[in-house]
Amino acid sequence: MGFEDQLSDIADYKNWLDIEPIEHGLSGETKYHITRNNGVELILRTSGIQNYKRHCDNAMFAQYIHEKLGLNMNLPIEVAACCNDTLAYTLYTWVDGLDADSKILNLHTPEQARFGEKAGALLRKIHSVKAPKNVLPWDAYYNQKLDEIIGKFRLIRVRYAGDEETIRFVESNRELLKDRPQTAIHGDFRSGNLIITNYDEFGVIDFGRWCWGDPYMDFQCIRRSCSAPFSRGQINGYFEGNIPGDFFALMALYTAADTIRRVCEAYEHSRGMLADTIASAEKTVREYNGFEGLVPTWY
Repeated sequence: MGFEDQLSDIADYKNWLDIEPIEHGLSGETKYHITRNNGVELILRTSGIQNYKRHCDNAMFAQYIHEKLGLNMNLPIEVAACCNDTLAYTLYTWVDGLDADSKILNLHTPEQARFGEKAGALLRKIHSVKAPKNVLPWDAYYNQKLDEIIGKFRLIRVRYAGDEETIRFVESNRELLKDRPQTAIHGDFRSGNLIITNYDEFGVIDFGRWCWGDPYMDFQCIRRSCSAPFSRGQINGYFEGNIPGDFFALMALYTAADTIRRVCEAYEHSRGMLADTIASAEKTVREYNGFEGLVPTWY
């Protein structure tokens, strides 16, 4: 069945002039860039019907964050089922502007760093939204996630250079998770999920991995941003030049866990991206000197 057939029972489908699949990502979701007959652009996210609750939660979180902060971001229009109730979908507004990766890479190093500082300030704003009081303590929640990630990695039997060092680092640093503050977390905050508007301001997209948790976890994918100057700028802009003593150890822990998770997700959902994901994992191991160091070489 073609994707047009899968989507044809969506009520708004009759108004669509163009449907363009968005081909990147490891989440298992399928994303489409939609253009309506009147020129309005949208983004459609679909996944198996078993994920319907997650679609609802994501939509409610996006609306909540927008009401709290007024961010330029994808806003939910509709959450429902399609393809004879086998798929869940969410239709979101589109964020206009330029892909941050493309624009920033064409700038000189100081300008790349400046945009990184702006991104850090934006992330700090997102983290100003505190978690509800009834959420699990962070160490209880995230230790369970670590167990799942490492267990899944053992199960799939995919290997990369430095994988055991990565796991040992995670296992030996779990105590860092205790008594961490919890805020709104974007979950995949990097330049690839930022849009630059005409006024050089940021729109932020793809809150699909959001959670309530340790704000430092939002630095787990920082080096998948477009450049080292941008990444350094993001850290400096977030902390306004005053980096806490525990930051780099926690960033290393979350980066290590995210590296393992991404290999698992590539194996499960995007085998064609597995080789690139493994290469990225091995690069991360080198940047952390086999996770014997806490501050990555790019900083």
